[in-house]
Amino acid sequence: MEKNKKQNIINNKPRTSNGVPPLYVYALGGLGEVGKNMYIFEQGTEIWIVDSGIKFASDTVTVEGIIPSFEYLEKNKKRIKGLIITHGHEDHIGSVPHLLNVINIQNIYAGKIAAGLIWNKTRDRGLGRPKINIINNKYSIKTLNFEINFFNVNHSIPDCYGVVFKSKHGTVVNTGDFKFDFTPVGTRSDLNKMAALGQNGVDLLLSDSTNSGVEKFSNSEMDVRETLDELFEEIQGRIVVATFASNIYRVREIISMAVKHKRKIVINGYSMDKVVDIARRIKYINAPDELFMNLRELKRYDGNDVVIISTGTQGEPNAGISKMADGRHKEIKLQKTDTIIFASSAIPGNYESVEKVINMLIKIGVKVIDNKAVPKVHASGHGGKQEQLLMFNLLRPKYFFPVHGETAMQVRHGKTAIKTGVNKNNIFILSNGQRLKIENKNITRANAVPAEDIYVDDTNLRGQSHKVIANRDKMSKNGILIIVVVIDSTKNEFVMSPRAEVTGVFHKETNGSILEEVEQEVQKDLIEYWNTAEKITYKDIKQVVKATGQRVVFENRKLSPIVLSVILNNSNEKIEENLKQRLKGK
Repeated sequence: MEKNKKQNIINNKPRTSNGVPPLYVYALGGLGEVGKNMYIFEQGTEIWIVDSGIKFASDTVTVEGIIPSFEYLEKNKKRIKGLIITHGHEDHIGSVPHLLNVINIQNIYAGKIAAGLIWNKTRDRGLGRPKINIINNKYSIKTLNFEINFFNVNHSIPDCYGVVFKSKHGTVVNTGDFKFDFTPVGTRSDLNKMAALGQNGVDLLLSDSTNSGVEKFSNSEMDVRETLDELFEEIQGRIVVATFASNIYRVREIISMAVKHKRKIVINGYSMDKVVDIARRIKYINAPDELFMNLRELKRYDGNDVVIISTGTQGEPNAGISKMADGRHKEIKLQKTDTIIFASSAIPGNYESVEKVINMLIKIGVKVIDNKAVPKVHASGHGGKQEQLLMFNLLRPKYFFPVHGETAMQVRHGKTAIKTGVNKNNIFILSNGQRLKIENKNITRANAVPAEDIYVDDTNLRGQSHKVIANRDKMSKNGILIIVVVIDSTKNEFVMSPRAEVTGVFHKETNGSILEEVEQEVQKDLIEYWNTAEKITYKDIKQVVKATGQRVVFENRKLSPIVLSVILNNSNEKIEENLKQRLKGK
């Protein structure tokens, strides 16, 4: 790890002769959604990236996750001066390996825990160990256009920072993910720094919108500690606690309760195992080795002596809790004397998956405790409306750009800003790629940059566009219909009539009549096309074949397969006139 420095100087090209270039602020991910956060600060020869996250893909999409498009960044990679990480959650670091795979970023800045998690990711991806400057709330970066500073915020993981960009055009603050916890189990928020920023003037604020619909203050992690203590005291039998692997404060409290109540600990899940290992190595979790045992040792201990800390809070099919619920877990077989504690809440979009897993657990007969039954078993890392009001009153921004949230969350956050005195005309509800232009403390909208969703899996660091994945998903549900038409324009005839094949649509052996109908209808429609078209093109031929194939299959099976139309011509001559004459004579 790089040693903390009071200041880091980065050399840049000289200022342009026509004055100070405008400052642009925008997101490539994190707007209109919960996840894949990536925010860009661009001025002249400098581009700074804040966070590079991932978003969970829905159950209907056969991929690992969704990341921002790096198209614009790749085209402007020579101007990229650094990547800043606000904290170590997946929605802020999950796409870092994908980004580093396409752009060699020399200057990376992150807290200790985020750095450890990133190094683990890059090692697993075969990208080595990038140099990371370890930041804290006293760290600063000075460049030609910016002075960049940091302040502590409360969240559900250590080393969380807000970021301040000071430019000749104004001061821009990105809060990162935050809450205000007045009895934290970790570092306290830098309230004095925030207030000082507000006194000196914040021109634009980017702030976390996730819990803009929650009226009250979020629970304190101290409340969760007390609740877990009571539950561990009461519960007889084996305890299984499901929580986010990256919620290190929560994991640390669970381990602390295990020590207090004399229970051995089993870590279940790859990501949980990695996070606990990193946190123990950098002393964020202090627990003796003999406290931990592996899954194979479970049978040796009575249920009252064991707590299992597991992944699977979002109902992910291959996570630990899901495998326990449906009986696929090789080492952990649930018993009616077990108690499952969900020390978490469902991310928007995952409610159905979580409820499905809980229902399976209830059918087994285990006791399930979640934040509906016991509200203080979980504390959100995101501040509610009252905390957002406090942030506005501390920073007192002139302009507001709500980020990190679905559109409804952004809109609600904007309404809260108005209550604190922000002019409604100074609030920008934007989509990914839409840019703000800042000149002499005045902010206007600017032209957008590409910001497409990119889908990734374990085998493909670069990923695929949403169009490719949509086709993949359609294939998995509806199959593929291949229609081949072979012609010979020199002889003015079909070499053979259309031929159709299917995969994943239906069994050819028992549904051959449908394929025969496809072939007949394609030939009939092609003849009609040639008899009526003023101009015949390959593009139109393929479209006729595709439309006819889709129509016949849907009428017979109510499926919409992807249709691959293959038109083969045995001659290099133009087909238009020759085939038109031949087909008219049929």
